[in-house]
Amino acid sequence: MSAGPGEIILAPMAGFTHSPFRRLARRLGADRTWTELVSADMILRKGIEDPLLHFTPEERPLVVQLFGNDPETLYLAACTVAEKLRPDGLDLNLGCSVRKIVSRGAGAGLLRHPERLQSCIRALVLAARNYGLPASAKIRLGWDQDRLEEIATLLATEGVSTIVLHPRLGVEGFSGRARWNRIRDLQNLVGDKVLVVGNGDISRWEDIDRMREETGCAAVMIGRAALKNPWIFEEYRRKRGIFREVRERASLALDLLEEMARFFRPETAAKKIKAFLAQLFKGIPRKKDLLPLLLTAPDYRTLCLLLRDLAGCPPRD
Repeated sequence: MSAGPGEIILAPMAGFTHSPFRRLARRLGADRTWTELVSADMILRKGIEDPLLHFTPEERPLVVQLFGNDPETLYLAACTVAEKLRPDGLDLNLGCSVRKIVSRGAGAGLLRHPERLQSCIRALVLAARNYGLPASAKIRLGWDQDRLEEIATLLATEGVSTIVLHPRLGVEGFSGRARWNRIRDLQNLVGDKVLVVGNGDISRWEDIDRMREETGCAAVMIGRAALKNPWIFEEYRRKRGIFREVRERASLALDLLEEMARFFRPETAAKKIKAFLAQLFKGIPRKKDLLPLLLTAPDYRTLCLLLRDLAGCPPRD
């Protein structure tokens, strides 16, 4: 399966869950990680050298998430990934509601076309089976109408081992509340034939147990909350939340930035981490003073110096 019972999983998030962040999440207690969504078309054009596809042993178990709307392209891309990278699972993204993905008929946009969806998931499952890997799908309730039962039945019939449900419509994005009762409905529908992972509106470690109790889902996937509080996995293990002061947040950010600089180029890392910093320092005292300094840092060296100062690190020679 692409997930295991009882697991707490880091969700795929474009622009955030690159290899360095996945390693961080695993160190902090995530049971499994997923890549950011990766274009099947891109894999066929450029191969597997893109940083989006790079992972290390520390990130395992790891699932590679693909997106696309052409069954043959998805099949060939999935075979390429399975043969050359040997991830722990393959996933089809049916949940991304970003316009540039949906406009290509992919992500949550594929939920509008059941026949094409069926062909695409069939292609992914076939490719995964060829290499002895599990196949999964991360879905929403539908695009503009709730068609969960139809979508889930289709996916189960085609042989996915895991369904991750974010119980909002595609058109809703992240607005409104996630309808956890629909995760329960999905669990009741598929029983023990498919492993159900709940996703959406987890903000504190206590929500993980609450989602399991209210829905019966086997595992929980955490997205945006892991950006604001990367320690949420660790807090769940300890059953205790701890407010992290500026110094500890800056120290974590500095470690991540340095790891990103080794993975990307330093200046690329400095640009990429700023969206994460905006989440990490949300809701803390002095945010209005700190964030402008961090987000306007002109280069890698300046950003490192700012974070080192906030973390209370001694100056370097």
